[in-house]
Amino acid sequence: MSGVLVLVTGNGRSGTSTMSGLLHHLGLSVPGPYVGANDSNPKGFFESRWSVRFHNSLISDAGVNIFDSRPEAFDRIQAKVTPGVRDRLRGFLTQHVTDGNNDQIVVKDPRAMWVPNLWRDTAAEVGLSTRFVVMLRHPAETVGSRTTHYVDDDEEKVHRFTIANLARWTNAALITERETRGSERLFVRYPDLLADWRSVAAELRDRLGLVLNTDLAIGEHHPADDFVDPGLRRHQPSWEGLDVPVPLRDVAQETWDQLDGLAGTGDDARAAPAFDTLAESYRKVLADANALSWDRILGAREQGRSETPPAGPLLSEVGGRDLARELRGRIARRLRRESAPTPSRSLRWPFYESAKIHAPGAQPGGQAHRSR
Repeated sequence: MSGVLVLVTGNGRSGTSTMSGLLHHLGLSVPGPYVGANDSNPKGFFESRWSVRFHNSLISDAGVNIFDSRPEAFDRIQAKVTPGVRDRLRGFLTQHVTDGNNDQIVVKDPRAMWVPNLWRDTAAEVGLSTRFVVMLRHPAETVGSRTTHYVDDDEEKVHRFTIANLARWTNAALITERETRGSERLFVRYPDLLADWRSVAAELRDRLGLVLNTDLAIGEHHPADDFVDPGLRRHQPSWEGLDVPVPLRDVAQETWDQLDGLAGTGDDARAAPAFDTLAESYRKVLADANALSWDRILGAREQGRSETPPAGPLLSEVGGRDLARELRGRIARRLRRESAPTPSRSLRWPFYESAKIHAPGAQPGGQAHRSR
């Protein structure tokens, strides 16, 4: 192989941006333009705008959430991986492989956990071998961080958001482990990265074979010293104060315990059966939750069938809500053609509501790029 693709993934709010930014400062190529800093991530995402749009398109077409709690969401996304999708990814990778000196390319995107095989196979086609760096952060800490940044103070919304995101954390963690099993990979705890980036960088060098721009000697100042900020860790790994169902909490904690045992390594053959058992336990938690809410689901379906379409001669003639939906779609498409979208509009996804786009190395707001 002529080069390496480093795919940085893991749950959202798990330190993927800090890892991607660190690799940038250590001399690896992190293609941009980037999603820029915002209040939820004041040091910047070091995340390719192209990658965000690529994954979001797949996720939207599959009708799933960016981080979806349903195990079957994985298969729904695989069904949308067409030859055209593969061509788009191949074009992106080819562009950066032939860009000059990019023999170590980094792509950071938590959404990549949905299609790791697509990235690995396509990278091989253009001469890149793939390494996975999976960031780990305790589920209670991760959910607390998401809740702080992505939901208002409404008590009911916070409760619902917390449970949903714990389920999403668990599903994403189990899928990521399963789909990268057997690949060259390294699991990294977010607190370890913040506490001693040099030790983590040494593991990246020694276990994944990455070439860095420093010998990591302690005492010599490196730009990464200014970049990695332990102060960004504002939440602690505690279940106290999180009102979540006990069965879901237990599966999440056990999943974390297994992942924690893989930190600093890639694989442990003894762990695979444990993860598979946890995946079945998680499916049972979801099945039980669905059974409890079955009457509510049926009631919602029945209510949807009985709703009367909007009145009016034209609407009643051609199908009510279907026409309204078509008209809205046509208007939206026409507006998109007539006015070029700004970055903030084109990236208006839940976790990047106020993000702006910056080229690699650009300085948003007059400040150097930083990461979470």
